[in-house]
Amino acid sequence: MRKISNILVAIFSLVLLLSGAAGANGRPVETLPLQEMVGRYYFLGYNLHADHFAKKVSSVNYQIRGDLIPWGTEVRIIRVTGDFLVFEHVAKRQQYRYIFHWKTKSEGPLLEHVNKVFLDKADDLTKQVEAMNSVDKDGIYEGRAKVGMSREGVLIAIGYPPEFANPEALMTDRDWLYWSSRYFKMVVSFGRDGLVSKVSGGD
Repeated sequence: MRKISNILVAIFSLVLLLSGAAGANGRPVETLPLQEMVGRYYFLGYNLHADHFAKKVSSVNYQIRGDLIPWGTEVRIIRVTGDFLVFEHVAKRQQYRYIFHWKTKSEGPLLEHVNKVFLDKADDLTKQVEAMNSVDKDGIYEGRAKVGMSREGVLIAIGYPPEFANPEALMTDRDWLYWSSRYFKMVVSFGRDGLVSKVSGGD
């Protein structure tokens, strides 16, 4: 009888553990802070490279040649799940899925990552871009890294490199590692002057 009781207690404890991991309403705990974003309007903090056919963007920030959704675009968060969030391009009324790669989720709080992508306002970002030189502006407009761009210009043009690939001192690192697809890497290298000296790799 005692053995059966111990087994029941163990099963009950496991159920509580699993239900706690799911959080309120069955949602994963790591996405709960993001639920407050649902229904709200934001502005993109940098260009997003979306899959044209699947209408999705990866948190790994693949530099694919698809739909370029420009920085500053007004978007609305439609819903959030454990694997992705859905946002709508307000002007075009087009919805996209922003996929949370498992490495992104394991690197740190999802909210910190998402807050780099979706900004409450775009005024400061607009002023920053307006003050940049022509090389930065060209790269931002084209959505690609170009020789001579600043680190700030690259961030707006092609977004942040994956956190798990560039974990330390991003604004002083010599090389930034991106993926142009699941199988091809791309490296943006900076010179001592802090400007892009070379862009290598890609598909």
